[in-house]
Amino acid sequence: MRRFHELVTEIRSRFPSDDFFANFEESCRTDRVKRRHYECYDRALMFLDASSWKILKKKAVDHYMNQRRGQRKQGFFNQLNEAFAYRYLCRRGFRRVRFIQEGAQKTPDIRFSDHGILKCCEVKTIGISDDEIKRRSSNSVFDGSNYISLNPEIRRKFAGNVVEGRDQIRFCAEAGLVFILIRFDDIALDHYAGYRTQLRTFCREQRFSDVVVKTGHQGNRILRV
Repeated sequence: MRRFHELVTEIRSRFPSDDFFANFEESCRTDRVKRRHYECYDRALMFLDASSWKILKKKAVDHYMNQRRGQRKQGFFNQLNEAFAYRYLCRRGFRRVRFIQEGAQKTPDIRFSDHGILKCCEVKTIGISDDEIKRRSSNSVFDGSNYISLNPEIRRKFAGNVVEGRDQIRFCAEAGLVFILIRFDDIALDHYAGYRTQLRTFCREQRFSDVVVKTGHQGNRILRV
């Protein structure tokens, strides 16, 4: 995990009193689930060209201390999720895929060439809902009926992210893609097929297009609308 190790080294240097990665090496040796978690990120990071890696690494470290109650280091991992969009664009055959340096204006994250036409990609992450954070921190037992339909909070965030992403893309290009990584409340993804149908219907109702949805950071569940 060359690039993820490089990232951890830089974080330790910049935030020496933070303990999130204190036992990183040992825990990866003894905990296969944790190791697979970080390996997924490292494989995506290895797709990046040197310039894009430098930009993304800086963004991730800059956002390292940004977090949400119930989701430690959310800002850090949200930045790393942009690597999945970069990899997606490369695998789809787009050319000159590069990260865009952050500036004063809210620019999109990635630029790419589609048959010689400049396009851009804005990457968003939607984490689990506030309701789910409360459920996971409680000692109560739930029957799973909460997971049958998409949480209304997820729908609102999804719509807001698409609209905002489009605006950011237009800052640099006439067209592009909004790439959204979603972590559903249903951690086992028992209702994933239903979520896909609900998202397709929702996008059709809202007239959303050129949206790519990736489910979590592991696996390759991709929905293009």
